[in-house]
Amino acid sequence: TTNKRVTSLRPLLPPAILTDEISVSEAVAAHVEKARDETVKIVKGEDDRLVVIVGPCSIHDPKAAIEYANALKPLAEKHAADLQV
Repeated sequence: TTNKRVTSLRPLLPPAILTDEISVSEAVAAHVEKARDETVKIVKGEDDRLVVIVGPCSIHDPKAAIEYANALKPLAEKHAADLQV
């Protein structure tokens, strides 16, 4: 059967092309590196926090995604001692 809700298909761009076309700021790169380092420490048992992966599986509405992130950020900060969000 076909999925009646799918109206079109577009192939995904390879990550290498995206990184060439969309650059990130130094601050964003530093944030990503810090989050990755913290996650590694948690997985290795060097940090007793829990990793929490949240959010939409895809973003169809950029405005809603920003609203979600703005709501999540203070909660992540509030619980940062116990959770890495």
